[in-house]
Amino acid sequence: MLPQTGKLTRGGGARVAPQGIDRDLSATMPQHPESAIGNLADLDDGQIALSRFIVQREGGLHVQPGRLEAATELADFVDRVIATGLYFRGLDYECFISLLYGHPATRGPASPDEVLLAADITAFRPERRALYKELLIDGDEAAYLFEPLYLESPDGEPATETRVRLDVDEFIASAWAQGVRFGIDVAAVGAGFDVDKAERRIVARSLPYVPGKDAEVCELAPGLHRNNAPRRLLGDRVDLRQFETRYPQVAAGLRLVRKNPRTPGTDGRNLAGQALPPPLSKDFDLASLAGPGTRISHEDDGEYLLTTVCGFLNIDRQSNQFSITDKIISHEGVSVRTTGDLLLTGEEYEQHGEIQEKRVVQCRSITAYADVYGRIISTGGLVRLQKNLVGGSASNDDGDIVVEGMASGASLTALAGCINVKRADNCVLLARQVIVGQATNCNIVADELTIEVAEACALAAQTTRLGSSRARRELDNVLLLLLPDLSAYDTKLSSLRGKRAATDKAIAAHRARMDVLRNDKEVANYLALAQRLRNHEATLSADQQVGWRRLSALVAPTLRSLSQLSELVKELATESEAFGKQIDAVLAAREEACSKLNCDIARIEGETRVSALLPRPADVPLHALPGKELKARLRRTDAATRLLFAGHAGQFSWSYRSRPA
Repeated sequence: MLPQTGKLTRGGGARVAPQGIDRDLSATMPQHPESAIGNLADLDDGQIALSRFIVQREGGLHVQPGRLEAATELADFVDRVIATGLYFRGLDYECFISLLYGHPATRGPASPDEVLLAADITAFRPERRALYKELLIDGDEAAYLFEPLYLESPDGEPATETRVRLDVDEFIASAWAQGVRFGIDVAAVGAGFDVDKAERRIVARSLPYVPGKDAEVCELAPGLHRNNAPRRLLGDRVDLRQFETRYPQVAAGLRLVRKNPRTPGTDGRNLAGQALPPPLSKDFDLASLAGPGTRISHEDDGEYLLTTVCGFLNIDRQSNQFSITDKIISHEGVSVRTTGDLLLTGEEYEQHGEIQEKRVVQCRSITAYADVYGRIISTGGLVRLQKNLVGGSASNDDGDIVVEGMASGASLTALAGCINVKRADNCVLLARQVIVGQATNCNIVADELTIEVAEACALAAQTTRLGSSRARRELDNVLLLLLPDLSAYDTKLSSLRGKRAATDKAIAAHRARMDVLRNDKEVANYLALAQRLRNHEATLSADQQVGWRRLSALVAPTLRSLSQLSELVKELATESEAFGKQIDAVLAAREEACSKLNCDIARIEGETRVSALLPRPADVPLHALPGKELKARLRRTDAATRLLFAGHAGQFSWSYRSRPA
């Protein structure tokens, strides 16, 4: 068929310049266009020789991936095909992209060593190439303006039934020449060829990269996180002041966390076929999280962080380091928001934050590095406050309390230990021993009391040593020397002495009875002769031996009585000696109790009153009185007190002398 010259009319009535177009080729593509593949030896113009990794078989062109020596060899071959004015007919686009860039494609059955690429390589004629417009590339997308194309008759009559059909394989070749070498939506292109009016459609999209996954920590042990839910009590009740879990406790050998290794991402592709690599996934060294008491374990199923000792788990907020310690360490303070009230089971607790007002901390040993406004209740050990105790309280049932800062408006109790405070203002201190640098307007009860400077205080102790006693705002210093109640000692001594006297009296009676028995004539003769026989001073004849046996039988009952009385006297003498030792011990304890009673004031620089107080057995102990009653009792003068000193200058020294017991 001879070529005909006509005009090409686009949809909407738009016209283009006349050009020579094969009407048959424009309207309908031949089913089997002429192949453009030739032999290298007799290669004609417009033909191309296949590369070594492409073979032509009856079913089409096959690529042998094993013979590709470089990643760009196939792309270079495609460039030569397009530059020569050719294109791939019957192209398997998904397979084509997979071979170019390694992306998976859905393919039919094929030999593992060969992959079907296309049916053939055919000439992309200029008149056909002119049918395809330029793509509109906008960032990651490429659009194409589809519109129906018609041929006009030479006489200008519209050929309405002769529509030009475009081809997907030609479109791919045209797009390649324009730089779009990846991401063409073949189905969208085919659908666009059938539109009845001009319409812009997206025909190609880049493939975004798939980000990888950062390495992460997977928690394994239960209770790693603190549970801020209210603590549950019996009977489905809750305590809103306490949280469920604050300081987790772990055993040795426990897996704390597992490291999930990072996974790399998948490259994307832009429209030009260039790789879009994902950012490198973040990684970390699990060893950087291993603190004291933990170790790293490399196992078949992963890398683990294990505990090596039993103790309390601590996770540093800044370094995220895990550590196991024998003490609880907290930096967040104690408040309604952070912890609630605390009931701790550990031996030692360190708090670096403030203990806020009305919050309660129950523990053993505690070291507070910040100010304390709440209550500390210790069952033993050492309570050490390195800053101030303001408006709160601290008690220790079986240990000492040390306040390195100032105590103000606070209550401190250590009945079995020592309270050592640098400065105390308006405080109540109750302890076995109290040591204060400067006390102002305080109420203090102790067995042993040492204060460098006391101002306007009410004090009660058995042993008192003051460096300076001062008044403050017309309020004097009051010292009560707690005299011992010797009645218990006297009662004990009276009882022991009575028992010893009764024992001694019984001993005397038994000994008198023994003397009577020994003075009997026959018994006396028997005892005298027995003594001579034992000393070999006399011998008995046969007749005398008969008489000796009669005498022995006669005095036998009396001798048994003497033996029993002798044993009884020994037992009573032992009891009397024990009573004597107990009396000596009570006397020593009485003397020791009295020897502790003394008072020394080095300098009296203001109104000071010193009295002796003899507590009565019915009285409530001073340390058990409420604050206001305690202050009133310490400053009250009544029949139970005896004034020892009153003045505003000088010094005072006094020691207690007890009456003989």
